[in-house]
Amino acid sequence: MGSSVLLISNKMDNKKTGLLIILALITFSLKAQLNQTKWKTTLHLENATEVYFEFGRDSLKVFVVADSSLLETNLYTEKGGELNILKVNGISNCEGMTGKYKFEIKNDQMVLTVVSDPCMDRAEVLEKAVITRL
Repeated sequence: MGSSVLLISNKMDNKKTGLLIILALITFSLKAQLNQTKWKTTLHLENATEVYFEFGRDSLKVFVVADSSLLETNLYTEKGGELNILKVNGISNCEGMTGKYKFEIKNDQMVLTVVSDPCMDRAEVLEKAVITRL
């Protein structure tokens, strides 16, 4: 009788451990939706410009597709479907300003919606942008 109780207890512990591992993996994958990814879109700057976004661990670089020139370097954080972008250098007038955006990813397409952004240059070109994963 004692060995069957121990066996049931071990099975319960294994199920709990497995559940914790699954929850940890889901949490990690949700936190890192953008880390080490590339995305492509057309931004309406002075002219329509095809660009790609390159997300690193905490950096977001924006390149022109035609010649691979770097337009902007930013720092970013993501949490709970919200993306915070802080410009480091580049062509916009957004130095020191953090923009907050909601993002939604479906079928390898990301849509950004402005939550708040004191930098109108950035907000105007990113609002409702549809960005496709490369």
